[in-house]
Amino acid sequence: MAKHYESYQEKDKMLIKVLDENGNITNTEMTKKEVHEKHLWHQEVAIFIINKEGKILLQKRSNNVNYNKGKWGMVANHVGLNQSLVDALIEKAHEEIGYDINPNDIRYLTMLKRNEEREQRFTYFYYIKTDIKDEDINLNNYLAIDKKWFDFQELQELMLNNSNEVVFKNTPEYINIFGELSKIIKRQNTTFQNKEKEFIIIHTDDNCFLPGVIQHSKKKTNSIIIFIHGSGGNFFKENYYEDMFEEFNYNGYDFMICNNRGSEQFFRLHRKNNGINETIKAGNIYENFDESIYDVSAAVNYAKEREYKDIILVGQSLGTLKVANYCEEIGDVNKIILLSPVDMINRFRSRVKDEYDNYIKKSKELVKNQKPYEMVTDEFSAIKIATTMSIGSKADLFKLEENRNRDKPLNYKGYISIIVGTNEHVYKNWDISYVENVFKERYKNAKFQFYVVPNSTHNYKEHEKQISKLIIDSIKKMK
Repeated sequence: MAKHYESYQEKDKMLIKVLDENGNITNTEMTKKEVHEKHLWHQEVAIFIINKEGKILLQKRSNNVNYNKGKWGMVANHVGLNQSLVDALIEKAHEEIGYDINPNDIRYLTMLKRNEEREQRFTYFYYIKTDIKDEDINLNNYLAIDKKWFDFQELQELMLNNSNEVVFKNTPEYINIFGELSKIIKRQNTTFQNKEKEFIIIHTDDNCFLPGVIQHSKKKTNSIIIFIHGSGGNFFKENYYEDMFEEFNYNGYDFMICNNRGSEQFFRLHRKNNGINETIKAGNIYENFDESIYDVSAAVNYAKEREYKDIILVGQSLGTLKVANYCEEIGDVNKIILLSPVDMINRFRSRVKDEYDNYIKKSKELVKNQKPYEMVTDEFSAIKIATTMSIGSKADLFKLEENRNRDKPLNYKGYISIIVGTNEHVYKNWDISYVENVFKERYKNAKFQFYVVPNSTHNYKEHEKQISKLIIDSIKKMK
C-alpha cells in the first residue's frame, strides 16, 4: 500500500537519491528539502492520465503544497530512496487521487533534464490510457481540491499562452512534452476539434518541436497561407497578424504561423538525439540558417498532412530568405510572397563596414573549431554570421549590392509576389526601382509581381490592413 504523508512538511523529510549531472545515481542520500535547498540533481516522475475520449485528467493543487498553489497540474512525485520510477508514480496516484494504477498499463513518454532556478531534476514523463470514471477518483483534499478533464487542444492553448491556471508554461521543455503528447492523442483521437484558432506543435525532421497556430476560415477551404516570421519574431508577437487572420479568413484561406529557430533573441530549442532529449542554443543570436529548411519543411509538411492542396508561403524580412532557400532546395510550393525581403550580406556589411572580411573569417574558423556559439560581435554568434551573413552561404540569394554577380538567376519557376515599402531601412539609399529590377533579375524564371506601399516601413506600422489586402490580391492573380 502506498504511503500517505500527513503534511507536506513530513514529505520534505523523505530521503531521495542524489544524482550527478549525467543522471547517474551517487552514494549520497538527502531529504527532499535538502536536495532542493542545495540545488542537487534528483529524479522526478509525472504521468498524464488519458481517458477514452483523449482528454487529460488534472487536479487543482491545494494551498498546502509548496509550489504552484491553486493551479491545475498532473500527478507528479519525487522518487524515494528505495523506489523505482513506476513505484513513485503508483504511490502518488493513490495518495493524491485515490486511484490504483496498473503498472502494466503505464507507458513511457519522454525524459527531460531540467536545470531550473528552483531545482535540478531529471523528470521522467509517462502516460496511461484508461477508462477511469469520475467515481473512481477520490481526491486527497489536503493535496488537491478539484479535478477536471481537459481537451488536449484546450490544455495546449493554456500552455502556449502562459496561463496562470495551469502549471505548464510556454517553455521549450513543455513544448517538447506537448509535442510528444500530441502524437499519443492524435493516434487515439484522429478527429481533433476544428476550432477557429487551433494551437499546434510541428515536428521538424531533425526532431525539434515548434509551437504555432492555425486560424481557420469559417468557409470550407483546402487553401492555407503559411507565414515564416523574421529575426526575433514569434507566432503571437506582431499586431499585423490579427489583420492577416481577418483578411485571409474572410477570403477563404486558413492561416498558419509557427515559431522557427530564429524566434526571440535567444531561447533553448529542444531536440531528441538518439532517444535523448538535448537542448541547443537558438534565437536570432545563435540560429544556424542552414537548419531553417527543417522549420519551413515542417510547416509545409504539416499542411500537407492536413490535406491542404493549395499552399502559399509568405516570408517576412529574414523569413523571405528562408522561404527562398526552401524553394531552391525543395521546390514543392509554387506560390510565394516575400514581404520586405532583405539581403543579409549587405545588412551586415553596412553595420561592420571594413571589418566585414575579418568577422566572416573569424566566424568560419570558430565554427570549424566547434565553437559555433561564441559571440563575434555584440549582436551575433559565429554560427549566425557564418551561415547567414557570408558570401556563398545558403542565405546569399538576393545579391542586392551593386557589385554582385547576378548573371545566374534563381531556379524558382512558380508565382512570386514581392511587397516593399518606400520607407524600408533595409535598402539603404537605393531607389525602389533598382530593388525591383534586381529581384526581376534574380527571379527571371518565375511569374513575377512587385508591389510598393508608399510610406510603409519594414514592419508595416499603420499599413497592416493594406499589406493584408495586397497579399490576397496578389494570390488571386497567381493563376
